Amino acid sequence: MKKILFVILFVPFISIGQISFKVSDDTYSPDITVKIGSDVYYPDISIKIGSDVYSSDFSVGISSNRYQADFIITDGFNADFTVKASNDVYYPDLSIKASDDVYYPDITIKLVKSGTVDYVIYNEKNYTSMADIISALLPVIHKYTDYQNDALNKLFQ
Repeated sequence: MKKILFVILFVPFISIGQISFKVSDDTYSPDITVKIGSDVYYPDISIKIGSDVYSSDFSVGISSNRYQADFIITDGFNADFTVKASNDVYYPDLSIKASDDVYYPDITIKLVKSGTVDYVIYNEKNYTSMADIISALLPVIHKYTDYQNDALNKLFQ
């Protein structure tokens, strides 16, 4: 009886706060299309991201433990949000210039390999790209841009 009560009361709280994203460049019906790259002209948001960023707005780390993560990049079909993200997306909902050499960025993100971070990402894919990281951080980017972007307002309504 105690085990059943434990499962009913505490298991739902394990996954609170985790948001999963399926990020791909060939998704058929995405929730949002995002053009992410270092050579995006007239971007909606510009982001300086890297391990050598000073005075960052927030820091991000990649974890090997799914249960420590705030955001999950998945290949599965049960993701909360589906994002089509690439450098060659035509007519995107959102365009983001992201690199380690962006001048006058809207947001600065520091990638941390070990230590304390503000947000943790878990990736189920074999390789983590810049588009994956930026796509997983869309809720945080939405917060740091003071909820001013219409495409993100539509996605997170």
